[in-house]
Amino acid sequence: MNPYNILNQTELQCVSDGITRPLLENCETASHILILVWPQLGDFDSLEYAWWLQRKAKKLIPEKLTIRAVGIGSRTSGTRFCQYTGFSPEIYLLNLMQNYITNLNFIQV
Repeated sequence: MNPYNILNQTELQCVSDGITRPLLENCETASHILILVWPQLGDFDSLEYAWWLQRKAKKLIPEKLTIRAVGIGSRTSGTRFCQYTGFSPEIYLLNLMQNYITNLNFIQV
């Protein structure tokens, strides 16, 4: 199975409301989809990336770029992450089982 099919079939817990939903929900009209797969919540690179991305998010709207992020952690830590960085909890989903990245079959170094 290719990575897009895996992403399209994946359901994860949303930070904003705790409901499990498809990762690509409401992406049908997007010209491009940016999927961010982050390691542990609170990792410095993830924090910095989220902070910069949320600052530029309004400029990306006309481009019809849809953003989704997947992180490893609990909803509580995801909420704190979003509060600290300003990243939208509506587009931040959690992988509680920590196997999601492995299932994508990306080359790991």
